[in-house]
Amino acid sequence: MKLKRCCVICRTKDDKSNLFRIVSNDTVALLDEKQNINSRGIYICKNTKCINNLIKAISKNKFNFKIDINKDSLKNVLELLIIRMGE
Repeated sequence: MKLKRCCVICRTKDDKSNLFRIVSNDTVALLDEKQNINSRGIYICKNTKCINNLIKAISKNKFNFKIDINKDSLKNVLELLIIRMGE
């Protein structure tokens, strides 16, 4: 049985492998590509719509996280994901 996780933006439930996982390492956001870092994290769909909506929510300070994470470093990780997906 595959583990289901929920996107923090659209709330779509999907397999872990179909979502990006971002964790906090001393409040610095890191992309957990292998999804094995032992830390609390957030999941987001692998599409630009959800990523852009999360960037907008962070910019407008309308998104609160249950993990201690630096919002500027999270925005940087999300922007890098958009660039990577454009390849």
